[in-house]
Amino acid sequence: MHLTPFAAPADNQPGGGQNHFCPNCGNPISPDDIFCQNCGYNLQADNATQPNTNTVPDQQPQPTRQQATQQQAPQQPTRQPRRPRQPMTKAKKIQWWSIGGVVVLLVIFFVWGNQHYSRAATLDREIASIKSGKNLTATFTSGSTDLKLSKSKLLPVNRYYSEHAKDLATLKSELQTGGSSSDGNFTYKQNGHHLLFFPKYQISVSPVYPTITTNHTGNVIKLDNQKIATATSDDYTKKLDAMVPGEYHLQSSGKVGSHHLTNSGDYHITNNKTYDLELTTVSVTFNTVPASAIYLNGKKIGNADDSGMYALNDEPWSSDMSAYAQYSSSAGKATTPSVHISKTDDQSDVDLDYKGMIEESDADDFFDNLFTAVDNLSNQGDMDEATDDDDDDMADFFANGSSNAQYSELKQMAEGYYKDDDLNGIDMSTDIKNVKPGPNETSLVTYTVKYDFALDDYDHIQTFQYTATLKPANDDNSSQSYEITKISGSQKVNDYHEDSDD
Repeated sequence: MHLTPFAAPADNQPGGGQNHFCPNCGNPISPDDIFCQNCGYNLQADNATQPNTNTVPDQQPQPTRQQATQQQAPQQPTRQPRRPRQPMTKAKKIQWWSIGGVVVLLVIFFVWGNQHYSRAATLDREIASIKSGKNLTATFTSGSTDLKLSKSKLLPVNRYYSEHAKDLATLKSELQTGGSSSDGNFTYKQNGHHLLFFPKYQISVSPVYPTITTNHTGNVIKLDNQKIATATSDDYTKKLDAMVPGEYHLQSSGKVGSHHLTNSGDYHITNNKTYDLELTTVSVTFNTVPASAIYLNGKKIGNADDSGMYALNDEPWSSDMSAYAQYSSSAGKATTPSVHISKTDDQSDVDLDYKGMIEESDADDFFDNLFTAVDNLSNQGDMDEATDDDDDDMADFFANGSSNAQYSELKQMAEGYYKDDDLNGIDMSTDIKNVKPGPNETSLVTYTVKYDFALDDYDHIQTFQYTATLKPANDDNSSQSYEITKISGSQKVNDYHEDSDD
C-alpha cells in the first residue's frame, strides 16, 4: 500500500498569492484574520511565535470588533459572589459570654475594692473594731520593734474606748483629719496592699513604758490581775515593758502591821508616767447636798446625811482615787464633777459641789427682791413701779423676760389684786425651804410666799409653797446672776383670818 503525501490545495486567489490555513483546524483563513473564523484560534499569537513569510512586510494585524470593544471598555473588577454568613456555634457563644462575664466581674471587683478599701471606709471599720473588741490584730500594727501585738495586748484599747464614746469619736476625727492622735500614740497610714491592687490602711500604735512604785517589801504587784513583780525593798520601783496605750488594772497588795491592804485601781495609761501603788489608808469627810449618793471610784458607797455629810474612814488609798455625788429628783439626776483624793487629803474635808447650783443665801435674796417687785405692782398697779429696791424690773428675774409664761401669770395675779376693790392692801414675804441640784446645772428652789390681804375688818392670810427651777443667767448684761425658767404648781400651806386689832 502506498501512502499519498498530503498536499495543500492549489492557490486559486488572484495575483498568484499563497493560500493561508488555520494551523489549528486547517480551515482557510485570510491574511488579515486575527482569529480563525471556524475554530476561533488566535492567529496573531501564532504569528508572534512563528515567523510568517507569507504576510506583507510592516503590515500589522487589525483587532476584530470584539477585541476593539474589549480594549476601549475599562476593566471592571471581578465581583466575587458573597458567601452566606455562617451561624455562631454554641461553643462560640459560650466563649463570648464567658469573656463578657469576666469583664463585668472585673469592673464590679475594682469598683467594690476602691470603695471598700478606701481610707474613710477602712477607718470606719477600724473604729467599730476598737469599740467592739473584734478584729483588733487586723486593725493595728506596731510602730516599734519592742511591741509585738496580739489580741490580749490590744484589749486595753477596747477596754477604755468602749466606755468612753466621746473620746473614741475624738480619736476618729483626729485620725481622719490629721492622721494621728493628739498624744501621738496612734497614727493612721497605709501599710501595704489588699489583693495586690488596693491600699491597706492600719492604725500604727506607739508603745508606752510606765513605771510603778510601792512602799513595802513583799508587796505583790499585779497587772490586769496577773502577777508581774514582788517588791524587794520599801522603796520599790519597776519599769514595765512596752505596752499599748489603754486602760489597765494595777494592784499592789501586802500586809502593813496587822492589816492586809490593797491598792487597786483602773488607769488610762497613755504615757511614761509613774504610778504610785503605795499601801496606806485615808479618812475624809465629804460635804455635799443632803441625801446625795456618794460614789468612790465609780461605786456607790453610801448617802450623805441630813446635814450633807458622809464620812469615809481608813479607806485603802490608790493614786487614782476619786469621788463624786449624785442627786436624784423628779426633774432628773444631777452629778458633781469628780474630785481626786490625794494622800494629803487624809483627815480633811472634801467638798462635792454641784456646778451651777445657787447658794441658799443668794436664793433668799433673789426671791425677796422678786416679790418686792410683785408687791409694788399689786399695791400701785403701775408697771413702772414693778421693781425691787434696786430698780430691777420684774421681768429681769425670768428667762426670756416678759415672754416667760410664769412672768405673765405673776403679773396678771398682781394686777388682779390691785383691781380688787375689797382689798385695802397686800403684803408679801418669802422664805426659802431648801435648794436642791437639778439636771443640766440648774437649781430647784423650794420657797413659800405669805400673802397678807388687808380687808376692812380683818386680814386674810394665806401661805403657798412653790418650787422654781433656776439657771445661771446667760446674758452678761443681766442685772441677775440667775433667772427662773419655770415655777411648779402651788401648794397651800395654811389659810386663816386675823382680826385687824390683833
